[in-house]
Amino acid sequence: MKVFKKIASFVMALAIAVTAFLATPAITAEAAGSVAIGGVLISDGNVVVSSKGTASSDDGLYHLIASDVNQSAPVGVDVAQSPVSAAASFAAPLGYNTEASLLFKKFTVCVVSGGALKPVSNSMFITNPEALGSTKIARTENGKKGLLADASSSNMGMRTLAQLGAKQATVTIELSRISNGRGTPYVYNGKSYNFNTAFISAYDNLIGRLSAQGVQVSMIIVCDQAAPGFFMSPYAADGIGQHTYYGLNATTTEGAETLAAAASFLANRYSGFSLFGMTAKVDNFIIGNEVNAWRQWNYMNCGNNLAVYTQEYANAFRLCYNAIKSVNANANVYTCIDHSWNASASGLHSSRSFLTQFNNCIASQGNIDWRLAFHAYNYPLTNNMAWAPTDKIQRNQNTKYISVYNIDVLTDFLSQPAFLSPTGAVRTVKLSEQGYTSSAGQEAQAVSIVYAIMVANNNSHIDGIILAREKDDPHIEMPQGLANGLLDYSNHAKVSYEMYKNAESPETIAKASGMAGVDLNTLLAPR
Repeated sequence: MKVFKKIASFVMALAIAVTAFLATPAITAEAAGSVAIGGVLISDGNVVVSSKGTASSDDGLYHLIASDVNQSAPVGVDVAQSPVSAAASFAAPLGYNTEASLLFKKFTVCVVSGGALKPVSNSMFITNPEALGSTKIARTENGKKGLLADASSSNMGMRTLAQLGAKQATVTIELSRISNGRGTPYVYNGKSYNFNTAFISAYDNLIGRLSAQGVQVSMIIVCDQAAPGFFMSPYAADGIGQHTYYGLNATTTEGAETLAAAASFLANRYSGFSLFGMTAKVDNFIIGNEVNAWRQWNYMNCGNNLAVYTQEYANAFRLCYNAIKSVNANANVYTCIDHSWNASASGLHSSRSFLTQFNNCIASQGNIDWRLAFHAYNYPLTNNMAWAPTDKIQRNQNTKYISVYNIDVLTDFLSQPAFLSPTGAVRTVKLSEQGYTSSAGQEAQAVSIVYAIMVANNNSHIDGIILAREKDDPHIEMPQGLANGLLDYSNHAKVSYEMYKNAESPETIAKASGMAGVDLNTLLAPR
């Protein structure tokens, strides 16, 4: 019976992989050939691959080469062979969490020609790492309204989140904090790693307190300048100390292995870590911060070359995606861009061009269920009237910037067939960071906050809106004239405090409409 089950599931996986040909993207120039891989799936401890098309081979065989993310076939390991056929199939042991693991490999069909292996197909990664992950880790889905919490020692209880009715929050993990130190061991793919107990314990406490209040946590993973060198892309080496965050390293073997181990560790740790009667859980992982703004927020000195830069980022994203989903099948994994929809400048790709290129990179090498974290700030940042269009914020695809006012431009863009998820769904958007200053008036800030929450609640493709922030930031934002907190730095509540607390009530919406001088309901574009 066990043998029958394995054969049956193997056949089923092959059938699913074959149907993927219907949606197989055009073969990229890197992997042009006469054979097309239609799917790479995990099934019963194996990697199952199907291909179509023919190519001559000196030995009459197709060779399935498994390459590291930073390699191109024929460099790699010959993991399976199949007789030359118009419809070939391969199976190789996955070897999950062993030195021989294929979870992060890129698969290419090669033939022997003139005594050497030659690629004849596109290259594709595993597209269902969630087949390994637990489906028993229930998501916390209590509402869309979120807030970047004040996590200072005076507010570590985060009691205000419960009082304010916030149901989502973000936590940023700078890789230096968890990796510069020892005390928390983790073995992954046969190698031992050690994470910083002091900082891990602090995150345990923070995430546990948020989770205990029914708050869904999204973790942002970034590489800061103090992170160990193996986390940082070699393309970033010339800019250390000059930028905020740096590209994650999927370029070297050590970097790729360590990044995958760190992502797996975080997914494991926060699949329900218990402490002091609390359970610390992370439902969502955001890989990088505003990565289209490459010079400041994801520095790599290949950034000017959109194709090269995006492929480097996509490689790191896929490593994290596979590591996370193979632990927690219910986790969502997001890329992250800013509001510069059609605006580009030195060090900045328009978010539209980056998103298009990123989707192409992922789709051409195996479509996965990536999501989008978006920062729907106004333009300029000091404009605190989120409900009002400007010449640069319009409801059409030619708009320079996207704010909450015209967020439907983004979700309509993602509704195109080419951007749909593997199941045909529109990818959800998490508005993971946007804030409105009270510097030009507390009432305008309050109206903007209420309107932003209304917009999120009226767009089915938005899965959360996290406002920045609970308390004014005196270090970065206030020197720029931005006072985005619901509280000032002395902990005095602004008008926006109570308005945020009751943002979804008809009375508050009516009050905000009166302040704005227009019925805010008439400005919505439901989706």
